[in-house]
Amino acid sequence: MKLHQAIEKAKANDQMAFNFLLEYFWNDVFGFLIKRTQNENDAEDITIETFFKAFDKIHSFNPDYRFKTWLITIAKNTHLDSIKRQNSIFKIRTSEEDEKRIYW
Repeated sequence: MKLHQAIEKAKANDQMAFNFLLEYFWNDVFGFLIKRTQNENDAEDITIETFFKAFDKIHSFNPDYRFKTWLITIAKNTHLDSIKRQNSIFKIRTSEEDEKRIYW
């Protein structure tokens, strides 16, 4: 199966096309995220989330652009979202009293 065929079939909800795209681009996305996260578990989680988001929105992919670039952009944004979530969880868990105790 050629890449542009797989993308078109995936837009029509063809499961084999989704599998093809996942296998074809997994190492690219995972490798990109390993460099960013420096953690295999985090990179794998974000890679899975990236493909979930991409396949959910594949109908919006513009074939004038490279699919890999589109996926890497989704991966970058998904990673940034995970950092924001982690930071907000940390802020929620620490009270002003905790911060004073840590400071002193």
